[in-house]
Amino acid sequence: MMVRFVLLFFLINLPLYATEDLFKVAKQKVQTKSVEDVILKSLKLYNDGLYTNAINLVQDTLIKNEVNDQNYTILNLILASSIYKAREEDLMYKFIQQLQDNRLDDYSLYRIYQIAMTIFIERKHQEGQEYILNKLGLNTKENPKLESVEDPAKVIEAIITGKESKKEKIKRLVKSNRFVLFGEDSKVINYKNVSFILGQNIFELDPQIPIIRKLSIYVSEKDQTLLEISKKLDLGYYELKNANPFLDPFDIRKNQIIIVPFRRILPIKNFSYETIYININEKRLYYPIMIEGKSYVITFPIGIGADEAQSPVGDFKISQKRENPAWYPPESIRKEQPDLPPVFPPGPDNPLGTRAMRLGSTSFLMHGTNKEYGIGMKVSHGCIRMYNEDVERLFELVEVGTPVVSRDIPYKVFFNSEKFIEAFDDEGVSALEKANLVSKKFIEFYKTDIIGKSFAVRAW
Repeated sequence: MMVRFVLLFFLINLPLYATEDLFKVAKQKVQTKSVEDVILKSLKLYNDGLYTNAINLVQDTLIKNEVNDQNYTILNLILASSIYKAREEDLMYKFIQQLQDNRLDDYSLYRIYQIAMTIFIERKHQEGQEYILNKLGLNTKENPKLESVEDPAKVIEAIITGKESKKEKIKRLVKSNRFVLFGEDSKVINYKNVSFILGQNIFELDPQIPIIRKLSIYVSEKDQTLLEISKKLDLGYYELKNANPFLDPFDIRKNQIIIVPFRRILPIKNFSYETIYININEKRLYYPIMIEGKSYVITFPIGIGADEAQSPVGDFKISQKRENPAWYPPESIRKEQPDLPPVFPPGPDNPLGTRAMRLGSTSFLMHGTNKEYGIGMKVSHGCIRMYNEDVERLFELVEVGTPVVSRDIPYKVFFNSEKFIEAFDDEGVSALEKANLVSKKFIEFYKTDIIGKSFAVRAW
């Protein structure tokens, strides 16, 4: 009898529960739509320079609405950027103390703390700086042991060059709970008797998923420029600048957070091992390899031809290799610079650097340089420039006849369970918008300086 009563009660009240659930779902949908409208409105306020209005709108929305994690992330990125532009350092300090870190993806967490640290440094807000350093794990008195199969001192020396003390070098590698610091857990990978640093110029790769998933931060140990940091991290200038849009490239202060944009989509999905892939637009070279049955990709930044002397696009093979080459300026360059000597012998003043490799039957070379600042820029007469240390390593790996695939791809996409996109400048974002591969809401967000370019970001 009791069982029948319970069943009857449940059946009578089932429509009531269903109605309540439907009402709850409908309410959530209305709230989500309202929040998404706020995102677009706050973005417009931000773009119009009305930062205080954007701050008030976002704060009010976060207080009065239940938002999902994605919208929570977007709103807080807008809020952090608006607070920075309004130069409200005390408000920023309150903001980061109330931030729910566990609701943010790694990149958004890095970006918000970078923006906060930037204003704290600019405004000499010591309390805010100390708070973030503690979050990073860089204010601990005792440094945990480094975890690496290699000699830690050797790895540190290879990753972080300069004259800082061993204690300072170790401090860069301290583990934190959420933040991945550049170089931590790195080790030396040896391939054909050439050494590479895992997480800097060689990365593990799933051949079915052509994306490097490494994203980390570097904390500046002294006042320096982005050009100096680019060389130190084996990056091109513009890819590092575009990934960190709020930073003054000529005034990087001690304790500044720099996002290291090594999360990359390979330019060719169905790649072949031991083939060089160059993306002119990206200003980067990739070389997939196998080591003991495991896939890796070696990657280096490059300098490319200026607009009036563009680097070649097509399929080539390395036809010649020269060590410590002499350079004979061609007639086209002599017309521009008639005072050039007839030949530049090997040495520190040689524009070809320490190694040169010819692309097929063309006059174009992949070579080193005596002007390191040009790596990652449009500066050459069409040749592919590399840091001397990088071209020397590549030179040892490849033989005459090695395929070189050069493309000019303005953006890259990778769709799986997640959607990643990678554009390198405003033109790349415009091309991505025309392709209609991601939502208009995301494009409007991606057009701003709230998030960086030149590395793979999760889209919606």
